[in-house]
Amino acid sequence: MAINTEKRNRIRHLVGASCAAALLAGAVGVASAQALPQTTESATQSLRAAPTEDCTSYHNDSNGNPVWEPPGCTPP
Repeated sequence: MAINTEKRNRIRHLVGASCAAALLAGAVGVASAQALPQTTESATQSLRAAPTEDCTSYHNDSNGNPVWEPPGCTPP
C-alpha cells in the first residue's frame, strides 16, 4: 500500500505544478498584452489627417537648420 500512496502523492504534485505553471503563463500573457500601447480610433484618424501639401519655401533658424514653410509640409 505504500507504493500506491507514493504514486498518488507524485500525481498530486505533478498536477499541482502543472496548474501553477498554467496560471503563471496566463498571468504573464495578460500582463504583456496590457503593456502594449493601444491604437485608438482618434489616433488613427489624426494620422490620416496629416497634411500632404508641399513646402513652398524655407528659411534657416539660428543654428543654420532649414525651417520649411508652411509648418507640417512635406519637403522636396
